[in-house]
This record gives sequence, structure tokens and C-alpha cells, in this order.
Amino acid sequence: MSIRVLMNKEKLMVDDIILVVLIILFGFLVIYFVLIAIMALAVYPISALLLYGIYKIHKGIFNKELNATRKVVGLLLGIMYISFAILILSIIFTQPHIPASFIIYFLAMPTFLIGLAGFLKGFIIKVYSPLFRRLNMLIGASTIILTIISIVFAESGFIYLLFSLLIALILNGILRSALYLSEFGLSLNRIRNLKLVILIMNSIDMKYPEINQL
Repeated sequence: MSIRVLMNKEKLMVDDIILVVLIILFGFLVIYFVLIAIMALAVYPISALLLYGIYKIHKGIFNKELNATRKVVGLLLGIMYISFAILILSIIFTQPHIPASFIIYFLAMPTFLIGLAGFLKGFIIKVYSPLFRRLNMLIGASTIILTIISIVFAESGFIYLLFSLLIALILNGILRSALYLSEFGLSLNRIRNLKLVILIMNSIDMKYPEINQL
């Protein structure tokens, strides 16, 4: 069965709010923290390359539609992307004038936006399950508070704050996935449904027999 994920006004409103907050945040960095703003232009694209490398490896291993050659090429490209990204990030964050706390800053900023998005999606968008809307609001608000604390105390609690932010990202990822799937009456009980989350996020036509309602 084929369906299209429709973008309603509530979803577009959340996207617009997040975009405005992102612009304001980056403008604040440019004005008050020039070094972090300049580093962000390299750190975030390289981090995205790292995640893309992980995706290529996952696809090369688990995508049964690829032939052996494409699987091997995908795996090699994934390893190459990850190795290059780790090398560049290591060079950036091991410079003598770059403190370890910068890692917290660069992790906290996208985590803040993810938490804010979770809170707004739960608060504004009505098509999702009430349960997961409330959970996303709760975790989203907690994530926002955590990121603020992390930025303020980055110098004194590096290890604790680093793991706290990573756990917050994982929780947001799980609950956001459950939120998106709830629009179609689906849950995370089936691992296969995780594949649908990416398609839902990109508003792509989907053909899966499990989905039987809009």
C-alpha cells in the first residue's frame, strides 16, 4: 500500500521555529564566540560525514537489494568516510589552544535544537499519539535544561556531561521515532519499522503493508 506523508501547517510551523532559533544561535556565536563559529563550519560537516559513513556501512551489510560489488564498495566508502572524519576531528580537537570543553559545546548545540524540536513537535502537532507527544515534551524540555547546564559547567564536569548528552540524544532519537510512527498507528515493537522513520522524516512515498492508515 502506498501513502504519502503530508506536511501540515503545524509541522511546517515547527520547522520554521527551529530554523529561526538556529539562525539566532549561529548569529550569537558569530558575535560573541567567533572561534566556535568558525570551527562549527568544519566540525558539523565533518561530523555529518562520519554519520554518513556509518550509514554506508550499515547499508552495505544489511541491504539485501545490493549485489556483492555494491556492498563491498559501500563498505569501503563507509570505512574511508569514517576514518577521514575521525582524523580531521582529532586534529581539530587536539590543538593546544582548543580545550576539551569545546567538545561539549559542539555536542550541546545540536542536542539543544533536537530537544527543542521534540518539545515543539509534542506541544504543537496534533496528529501524533497523545502519549508520545507528552513523552517528547518531557524529554525535550529535560534535554534543553541539560544542554544549558552542560554549556555553563563544561569546564568542570566534562565526562559526566558528555555521557549525559549522548544519553539524551539516544532518548530523543527513540522517542522521536516512536512519535513519527504513531501517526500511522505503528510502534517500535518491530525493528523493521525503524526503516520507515527515515522515509517519514523525508516525506517520501512508502510502500509497506504494515501501514494501513493516514
